[in-house]
This record gives sequence, structure tokens and C-alpha cells, in this order.
Amino acid sequence: MQYFLIVRQEAVEEMKAAYLYYESITEGLGERFLSELHKRYSEIAKHPQAYGFIDGKKTIRDIKIRHFPYQVIYEIVDKNVVVLSVFNSYQNPSKNLHKNI
Repeated sequence: MQYFLIVRQEAVEEMKAAYLYYESITEGLGERFLSELHKRYSEIAKHPQAYGFIDGKKTIRDIKIRHFPYQVIYEIVDKNVVVLSVFNSYQNPSKNLHKNI
């Protein structure tokens, strides 16, 4: 079953910031980042239960973005996959992750 993907505004802003950062390093690197991110979005929309929980209540899940130090943090709500954050895993998790979930 295909789930409907909803990306919260906070996650969109994080995605834009990552794109701009990678493009400032090397032209085209931001595009590679977006391509990998969209592959992951597609995967979690098709099989959201395939990835592990990261919270004690067992509601929040994550999937790593290949080749980049980012994770997509999401939860399943009815027939929706809600992306809460596109999180830079090099950051201190207690610093930013919990404000978005």
C-alpha cells in the first residue's frame, strides 16, 4: 500500500538549508543530496514500517540518507507518512531533533 507523504515546513526548511550548503561547496552536490532525499521519501511512502523506531513510545522512525550525514525523521499517522525533520546527524541530537518532534 502506498502512503501519502506529508513534509512539515520545518523539514522543508532543513532540506533547503542542506541543499544550499552542498551547492556552496560544489555545484551539483546539492542536487545529488535532493536526489538521494527523494529516493528515501519514495521508500518510506511505500514501506514506512520497514525502518526502526528512535523513541521510547515507538512512534517516531528514521531512515538515513545515503552518502550524506542526514536522516529523515518521520511518523506514520493513519495512511500518512509525516516527515518531521531532515536532520543533520553531525549535530547534537538533543540540540535540534527534539524541537521538531
